[in-house]
Amino acid sequence: MPDLDADSPLAAYRAAFEAGDVAGVRACLAPAATLKSPITDDFEFAGRDQIAAVMEEVVAVVSQRRFHADLGDARHRVLKGSGVVGGVAIDETIWFRLDADGLIERIELYVRPMPGLVTLAAVLGPRVAGRASPARGIAVRVMLAPLAFMTRSGEKLGARLARP
Repeated sequence: MPDLDADSPLAAYRAAFEAGDVAGVRACLAPAATLKSPITDDFEFAGRDQIAAVMEEVVAVVSQRRFHADLGDARHRVLKGSGVVGGVAIDETIWFRLDADGLIERIELYVRPMPGLVTLAAVLGPRVAGRASPARGIAVRVMLAPLAFMTRSGEKLGARLARP
């Protein structure tokens, strides 16, 4: 049974994200909100518009979005969720910092297992980069596709070899 409090400060965010309602997600964000990518530390998405743009791409590629736990207090929350991207199941833990009005001012995502994270990067990265230019999207796809293939292909063998 999911541990989801209907009175949570993130109840509206949860409902919007699960429904793929990017406008609803955007309404939960503080004007200067930031989103730390689970894929890179080289940049963050800043402000409602940038976060909404990346969320459009996320809801387009991640299916079966569900939250299973929502824990924390009025200022700091953690959501535990799951989904499927490129046919690969992912688990995510998302840390939120909320402002005094209950709006989201910081999001940090953590995705596992590694094949899921790499598949997310390979599917989402080209879409996000392609917003700047088609050539950037193609370049990111060329860089990440082999990594995603090797990770998905090698994970079961590697796990079998490392299993205690």
